[in-house]
Amino acid sequence: MTDTYRPKPLNSQTKFDNAEVGAGSFIEPDVTVGFRCHEDCGPAQLGKHCMLRKGTIIYGDVMIGDYFQSCHYAVIRAKVQMGNYCNVMNHSTLEGLIRMGDGVRIMSHVYVSSRTWFGNHVFVGPGVTFLNDRYPGRIESDSSPMGATIEDHVMIGGGATVLPGITIGRQSFIAAGALVNRDVPAKSLVVGVPGCITPLPSKLNKSNAKPLTVQPIDIWHPGGDDASHLEWPEHWLQR
Repeated sequence: MTDTYRPKPLNSQTKFDNAEVGAGSFIEPDVTVGFRCHEDCGPAQLGKHCMLRKGTIIYGDVMIGDYFQSCHYAVIRAKVQMGNYCNVMNHSTLEGLIRMGDGVRIMSHVYVSSRTWFGNHVFVGPGVTFLNDRYPGRIESDSSPMGATIEDHVMIGGGATVLPGITIGRQSFIAAGALVNRDVPAKSLVVGVPGCITPLPSKLNKSNAKPLTVQPIDIWHPGGDDASHLEWPEHWLQR
């Protein structure tokens, strides 16, 4: 039997070749922080109490706040700025030039194009795609590609696609698999392909729950409580 690897926290501000990571952070093996995408690339700066899982790649010129968590093989390219309590889960890619506020949670297999803007306490479900060019390679534009603007407390369900240049208003709820192809007013529900926009029903007309978007650690964090007591739901065992 092999011993389980448990990364030790960094007890003080730790400097790498092109990065600084704050105190109390956990970093697993095979993590790259401050990847130099060009010779003039500045350092990556991460706050305190971060958790970086194996395979994470963070470019230089990235600024991330406290309590950031990345899962396996997340890629964060240059000039991404994040607030506190942000998460980027397994195999998700942030293409650079992205702004994220506090409590932005990006689940697994999400693609975020450059020049996408997120407010605070936004949840993005697995497999969501954000685009920044409606006619790539076919119609030239005088302006730079521009991604979507996602305002505070937006919930985006798994498998949704968000087209370039649109704004999703505060507290809106995007259903799983929806195609968001036009601006969404605040407190709207979007369902279908293309997305049909209606006012939020009363049961969904609320802000995102803070325990979902503000997590100092998750249940699998090596610095957390022993998770061995977690089991299958009882009704599964009765089948």
